[in-house]
Amino acid sequence: MKQSANKKTRILVLDGDHKNALAIVRHLGKTGNYRIEVASYGKASICFFSKYTAKKYIISHPLKNAAAYLRELLETLKKNKIDVLLPVSHISYKICAQNVDEIRKYTHITLPEFEKIELASSKIATYRLAEKLKIPYPSFFEIEKIEDVRKIDIDFPCVIKAPFEAGKNIVEYANDKTELLKKYEKICRENSFESKLPIIQKYVEGQGFGFFAYYENGKCKSYFMHKRIREYPVTGGASVCAESFYDEKLMVFGKKILDYLKWNGVAMVEFKKDNRTGIYNLMEINAKFWGSLELALVSGVDFPQMLIDKALNKKVSYPEHYAMKRFQWILNGELFHGLEKPKNIPAIIKDLFVSKKDISFSDFKPNFYQLFYIPVFYLKKWFK
Repeated sequence: MKQSANKKTRILVLDGDHKNALAIVRHLGKTGNYRIEVASYGKASICFFSKYTAKKYIISHPLKNAAAYLRELLETLKKNKIDVLLPVSHISYKICAQNVDEIRKYTHITLPEFEKIELASSKIATYRLAEKLKIPYPSFFEIEKIEDVRKIDIDFPCVIKAPFEAGKNIVEYANDKTELLKKYEKICRENSFESKLPIIQKYVEGQGFGFFAYYENGKCKSYFMHKRIREYPVTGGASVCAESFYDEKLMVFGKKILDYLKWNGVAMVEFKKDNRTGIYNLMEINAKFWGSLELALVSGVDFPQMLIDKALNKKVSYPEHYAMKRFQWILNGELFHGLEKPKNIPAIIKDLFVSKKDISFSDFKPNFYQLFYIPVFYLKKWFK
């Protein structure tokens, strides 16, 4: 496919309801080099409010109707001269990778192979790979029938996790066998788990760390690392405050996994450092853009630009080092964290004076939408 003759390169960002999609839209938009277009699943998608979004497309939700999503995405690409397609969520990456030959008839895209995304999305396959590579991970139980939960012998607290990437954070913590049974049945019922049941895993008390990388045909070209300062939900979830970080041991583990998989494109390998032993334990592989992407961007590692340049067969620039920064996602979790864990409010306020933030005064409409959504979030939570 030939690149568009338009003066500005046209980029189509998928998953416009995601905060990391907004990070990409704002980051690329500020360069002035691109015409940013966004596809999402409803008029209220956060990226649609950004001043950098030049055109909006509403398409079917891939988790609700994958066939319609693919059909509408291909129609959008066919009718519009899009130069580069940037998926953001796991499900978009998966569908694009599965249909990459068809997509490349109309646009350029940089992706890992579908089979590798599938492996990364499976917790069980991920931990088996870790065992093969001699990378530490928390022990777990694979459950075949719900009644088998009564028979397992595990220390408490323990963790209940979805067995695969589900597009949302499906995690529960149990402090005794009664609570384990109750929460396990609840997770299965609410998420319709049938053929593949959630795993039950040893709880690792410690801080979360991430190894992020850009690969070209199995070779690591650029990387970044961070550590979580605070997260939401407070019991374990996405970063709401994180900072740049470097540790050779973390890089060795993260790189060993992606090297083995001969990765292509971007990925995140998530770890938890055991407070007792100081050992990094593998938690999961994210075969997609990660939620804390903005921290990498403000630290000088431009992962979206690498994907674009590679897709267009341009020379890709890799930073020799990255800056040490702290980032807060104020309206996308930090506020919720403070409300649910008030003792951390002084630390949150202190960080306001030294951190970069997800609030943009030059592109405030998406943040205004987030402010509006806060009471809606709590109403849904209270009346659930």
